[in-house]
Amino acid sequence: MTSLRKEGQKNRLVGCRGLPLALAVAVLALIPLSGNAQRNSNVGTVNLSATMSSSITVTAGPGSVNVALLQSGVSTASSPVSITTTWSIPRLFGTVTAYAYFTSPATALTDGAGYNIPSANVSGSFNAGAYTAFTGASPFAAGSSMTLFSTSFFFFFNNPATRTDSLNLQINTTGLNLPAGAYTGVLHIQAQVI
Repeated sequence: MTSLRKEGQKNRLVGCRGLPLALAVAVLALIPLSGNAQRNSNVGTVNLSATMSSSITVTAGPGSVNVALLQSGVSTASSPVSITTTWSIPRLFGTVTAYAYFTSPATALTDGAGYNIPSANVSGSFNAGAYTAFTGASPFAAGSSMTLFSTSFFFFFNNPATRTDSLNLQINTTGLNLPAGAYTGVLHIQAQVI
């Protein structure tokens, strides 16, 4: 009997241990593993700053053009001037206009001794068009300018843009009665955005 009693007590102890063990396993199954737990960090911030700069540039070459002047008549320059205009303007729309001009209508070219060739006697042919005298107005010089081109732009379609053009030059010495000599002057080419 005693062995029966010992066996009964043993079965009760095993049965008592089984319930707490089952409860412990159930509780542990409900707790997520640390590898699967979702955790959020603090918030890191970055301040952004963006600038779109505007630019418009004109380059012209060659830097020197020669004209073999006639005593009385029209002389053509040795080579055309190649003009490249590039712009990037942070605007929705506008107009780019390029001008060629001399600073003084009376002295486009001079020999330095008082004999001058006025801008009215210098003509330009823009992109093989008709020759036009430098007698127009521009924002940069009055009476000694020539408008080369004026083109509108729309932000998404032709801004930024680059264009290359040519300008042929002629000098008419008819009626000027100039003595032989070296006549020099500077032709300015400049663009403006409105």
